[in-house]
Amino acid sequence: MNSRWTFLDLTYNKSNITAELEGHIKDWTFTDNLSGQIDDLQITLEDVDHKWLGEWFPAKGDLIEAVVYKREWKDQLQKTKIGKFEVDEIEAAGPPSDITIKALSVPESSSLRGQEKFRAWENTTLKVVAGDIAGQNGLKLYFEAGDDPKKERYEQESETDLAYLYKLCNDEGLCLKLSSGSIVILDEADYEAKPPVATIKRVSVEGDEIQVISWQAKTTLSGTYRSARVQYHDSSTKNTITASFAPPNPPKVGRVLVIKNEIKSVAEGQKLAKKKLREANKTATTVSMTVVSEKHLDAGMTIALEKFGKFDGKYIITQAVHSQSKVTLQLRRCLEGY
Repeated sequence: MNSRWTFLDLTYNKSNITAELEGHIKDWTFTDNLSGQIDDLQITLEDVDHKWLGEWFPAKGDLIEAVVYKREWKDQLQKTKIGKFEVDEIEAAGPPSDITIKALSVPESSSLRGQEKFRAWENTTLKVVAGDIAGQNGLKLYFEAGDDPKKERYEQESETDLAYLYKLCNDEGLCLKLSSGSIVILDEADYEAKPPVATIKRVSVEGDEIQVISWQAKTTLSGTYRSARVQYHDSSTKNTITASFAPPNPPKVGRVLVIKNEIKSVAEGQKLAKKKLREANKTATTVSMTVVSEKHLDAGMTIALEKFGKFDGKYIITQAVHSQSKVTLQLRRCLEGY
């Protein structure tokens, strides 16, 4: 069997520094999130000569571009670009002297995170709102959801762009991913419907492309609902609209999720009930595990678990933390029928 190895190729402010860092990188992690959190890269360097404390001290706002090279069980070298990151925090510790650089995939120079704003949009869609926010923050927008919700008014009141946009996406059952200078809006249900990219077996054998080091699983009925019901009374027309949704195989609980949002039709209510029920039930079964993987694993990929007993099935990766020697995954079971 070939030895496994992984290394990080780094370009710093457009100059490749991989050779200069050889032997100095103690550890690194790349955290890839599916929704609601910014991807980040952290690099810990030994600094016994105190160069990083002095003339090499990084500047906040510097640009890092990173590529992961790895070889696991096969001779083929795998190359994965993990994106661009802006230096956000620098920590120093000792003895012996170490420097840790934390860089984020969304620049601090944008107002996405740190500035509360007041503004509104009239008679428009979520894609337009997200496009305006992305453009004003110097980011690209990739809108991958098939449905583009439209409202008479979107109103941002004393909220940061990130918090407001995340709330809008969450209300519509959509994921908000922040990666490599981009905002990505996607539909979780679409990603969950994709076939698994790999199978992970509880007991690994030689030749498995993903081998399990450790794992922990949890399933709960707490916070889950059998169905969802929307009821709205329009005071202007004196009409009451009621709609409901129940999945094919609901959790074995008696609770009904009651939603009191404004709706204009039964069809709109059923759609809303489905989204809200999905949001409430999606974390009922979760698994965390640490693996070594020949395959690069991204947040948003689906994988199949086998030999995990009642925890067998298809899961979506909600977070993948890559390092020199392992990958830590957070998974949740894909929902069926909603």
